[in-house]
Amino acid sequence: MRPSSIRYYFKEGFTGLLKNRLMTVASIATVAACLLIVSFSWCLISNLDSMLHQIEDNIGISVFLDDEVDAEQITEIKDAMEQLDHVTSVIYVSPEEGLESLKEEQGLGEILDGFSGENNPLSHAFTISLDSIENQDTVLAELEQVSGIRNITAAQTETDILLRVNKIISVVGVLVVAILAVISVVIIMNTIKISVYTRRTEINIMKYVGATDWFIRWPFIIEGALIGIIGALIPIAICWPVYGKAIQLLNDYLPMVQNLVTFVDSYSIFSVLLPVSFLGGIALGVIGSVSSIRKYLRV
Repeated sequence: MRPSSIRYYFKEGFTGLLKNRLMTVASIATVAACLLIVSFSWCLISNLDSMLHQIEDNIGISVFLDDEVDAEQITEIKDAMEQLDHVTSVIYVSPEEGLESLKEEQGLGEILDGFSGENNPLSHAFTISLDSIENQDTVLAELEQVSGIRNITAAQTETDILLRVNKIISVVGVLVVAILAVISVVIIMNTIKISVYTRRTEINIMKYVGATDWFIRWPFIIEGALIGIIGALIPIAICWPVYGKAIQLLNDYLPMVQNLVTFVDSYSIFSVLLPVSFLGGIALGVIGSVSSIRKYLRV
């Protein structure tokens, strides 16, 4: 492609935007509105997914040992558990540490003081962390084969709920993005068709004088790409500061939320959303332009 042709295509693309200001604004607004919904949806889905993973990290397996185990057996049991698949960490909890933790969590310090020393009813225990909550059942089955373990506790109900919620969020997120993408393409195609329709005579004349299909297409493709770029930058320019302000307000007015979950920072969100929106906007604009002009090239 010659440099002169490239300059011509870009010149015509910009000229087309200026000639059809009303249709240009309508197309940009359509792209921006659809991508704005996608952007806010992505912010919500990303935070929900992050919160679920944070909750998963706090759900572990507690293993209580037989009362008669000695120090050597405790070491052997720990080594055996560390060798299990999907186990990321095994932390030993002595009876004394367990009692102190119970005092702090339940606020029963004075009542439990009498159980210190030889009167401590708690046994040696381990807290196990997993690489994924989905592997909990597998690890529980393997732990039952380890000798010296008296009891195993796991938040099975909470685990089942988290897995269901995670699947629902994943499915809903994919459906929302897919539906919005389809709606965007349809609306943009119809909007650009109006723009192309107003220039159908110009396209027909170019065909009659011998212009190739691609010679006619390129200005429209560039025009659609420019519409997509502008339409993608607008929602990012709106969503980025709004998201940052919303997180700041939540942390300022609901400080207890910070003790439960941590929101995804703006950079992590928009380092993914910015290129995706940019490329998505260009793709929507180009697809809409190419699909709209196809009919008028059949002369």
